[in-house]
Amino acid sequence: MPEKDKLDLSIFLEDYCNDAKEYFREINSAMLELEKDHSKVENLNEIFRALHSLKSSSNMLEFTDIAEFSHLCEEPIDRMRKTALPITQDAIDVIFEAVDALNAMVNQKCEKKGDKFDHRAAADKVKRLISNEAPPEQEVIGTARSAIPTIEKTETVRVHVDILNSLFNLVGELILNKNRIDNLVSGSENKKLRSALSAMDHIIAELQENVSVSRLVPADEIFQKFPRMVRDLAKEQKKEVEFEVVGGENELDKSVLDAIGEPLIHLIRNSIDHGIELPEIREKEGKKRTGTVKLVAKRAENNILIEVEDDGKGMDMAHMKEAAINKGFIKPEEAEAVEDSDIMETIFRPGFSTAEKVTGVSGRGIGLDIVRTATKKLGGSVEVATEKGRGSRFTLALPLTTAVVQTLMVGVGEHVFVMPSDIVIETLDVKPEFIKEVGKDKALVLRKNVIPFISLAEVLNIPVQEGQKNQVALIIQRGNRFIGVGVDAVLDQTENIIKPFDSIAAKFKGFSGGTILGDGRVALMLDIPGLIGFETLRKEVYSI
Repeated sequence: MPEKDKLDLSIFLEDYCNDAKEYFREINSAMLELEKDHSKVENLNEIFRALHSLKSSSNMLEFTDIAEFSHLCEEPIDRMRKTALPITQDAIDVIFEAVDALNAMVNQKCEKKGDKFDHRAAADKVKRLISNEAPPEQEVIGTARSAIPTIEKTETVRVHVDILNSLFNLVGELILNKNRIDNLVSGSENKKLRSALSAMDHIIAELQENVSVSRLVPADEIFQKFPRMVRDLAKEQKKEVEFEVVGGENELDKSVLDAIGEPLIHLIRNSIDHGIELPEIREKEGKKRTGTVKLVAKRAENNILIEVEDDGKGMDMAHMKEAAINKGFIKPEEAEAVEDSDIMETIFRPGFSTAEKVTGVSGRGIGLDIVRTATKKLGGSVEVATEKGRGSRFTLALPLTTAVVQTLMVGVGEHVFVMPSDIVIETLDVKPEFIKEVGKDKALVLRKNVIPFISLAEVLNIPVQEGQKNQVALIIQRGNRFIGVGVDAVLDQTENIIKPFDSIAAKFKGFSGGTILGDGRVALMLDIPGLIGFETLRKEVYSI
């Protein structure tokens, strides 16, 4: 075929790469199941079908090296299906290594960078695996045909995430301009105008809902990558780990899911490295040899909670306090008075680590700092619960979407701020006599309870307006903890487009972004946990 008439196969590359990701997901999932139970032949069939599909699509794009290596990887799987090759741990390890090499070859094609991956070492191991067996039988036509996917009518289409992001941004601009119009016509008695604006509100709300739903993806899209990582890390550290995934069907915004991948890697690696003990140590302590790491996703109103929990050794507060003193996070003379909640806070500080030596997994003190920074940038929070000898649980509270947020607009002095409305469970007018001094802190008498109280004017060093006596208390709940936050006034409840700070502004504690109000003013988005400190949120509620 003349060069000018040759089909440009690069137009199929994006589909090829997306399909390949799914093939490798299926292969790794089936391999992990096969490793647990060698008798499940259906797992071998899944692996073979995925390899065969990868081989076919690679041939179509003329990726001959990938197609040939895929064909080689099919061989031991096919022999295992026919019981001509025993399923052993050594054989499974060889296949895992070959799949990793195959994945690296595909990634090199898809990312179009780096040198060609050298897969010869992995290929030699596969050849040695099958060399001691009888020559392969002629491929069964029926088996090959079963690997060919059935073409079915579909009601879905692939849309590039950039297009969805553009649509979402346009919806945001619509909401912003709608807020401006609302501000311009506030107080108008023109019924036709107000009716038209009300209809526009409904249309924009429906459009926003549909665009938001189109961006939702199941948590499993990222959760599925972790079982293999857990398996390899546990093997490397000579630990036995059972990895459980719960709630992977729960959906959240693709941008949120993409952003939490690295934090979850750090948390899971942290659980295996610092949490789960060696099998012989677990047995001595009366535990099962196999430790458990659990990854859970669950809905909580407008948020999604993602938990990483292990049944390992938990955190030793004395050891952590010593590490915090050595790092200079706590002064030696203040160590005696430091509460456990303050010590727990130090684990999220850059550079904190209790590891005695630096390894490829831990010791540099950057993991949990990354976790908090990433969740804060998303407008979320991270909390930790631990019990020595029983394990630890990290909980990420994340918004379902990151751009359009239901907010409360509050006034503090001459300033206006916004904050997520879903964390406020109640607002009430507070007279000065309801505020009590508790040591160096303040507390609010709320019916029969006394809860911690802070004034935003004091925290932000904003002068109180002349004649301002009473405050409005926003009662905020985080888990089973409550705190009262005092503002001068609650001005409005509305939707706002929140723009996150850049990397420099993100370092300012207490704010997570900004928005443009209907009258054109800029308002900062309050990060209440970051502003007042998690130690305040951890204080108990006392009955009176």
